[in-house]
Amino acid sequence: MSTSLLALVLVGCGESVKNEEIAVNQQLIFEDYQTSVNAIFDMDLDGKVCSSSGCHNIGNGSGGGLKLYPNAAQDSFEMDFNYRVAQSLSNLTTPSQSKLLLEPLAGTFSITGSHAGGDIFANVNDPNYLTILAWISNPEEVTSGDTP
Repeated sequence: MSTSLLALVLVGCGESVKNEEIAVNQQLIFEDYQTSVNAIFDMDLDGKVCSSSGCHNIGNGSGGGLKLYPNAAQDSFEMDFNYRVAQSLSNLTTPSQSKLLLEPLAGTFSITGSHAGGDIFANVNDPNYLTILAWISNPEEVTSGDTP
């Protein structure tokens, strides 16, 4: 018996047929980004500020795919934009292989070469590296529930 015929038979018997489709995706946690990660992009890291002009500033930065609004306010459009850009450079399957971590890490080279802004993280034990790694390593599951 075909599925559609079975559904008609069940509906005809007073039974309702419910199509349940659950899709599970992962995304990084926005609140954690706001409270711990975005601040790293705005802080002075040995004379370098990632969100500054000439680096990754959205207005006039030259820094590749990472474009940031400096000093974004909590829950603002700018903060959401920064979060989405950072998430796009994150590898949820293998967090340590995220471009967001590898580009500024001392001794690593991307397809385009080394980080033009120099080494930001001296090694994988750098506290800022570890903060970003922890954020990428702990995504939340997003489930789209029942469909009518």
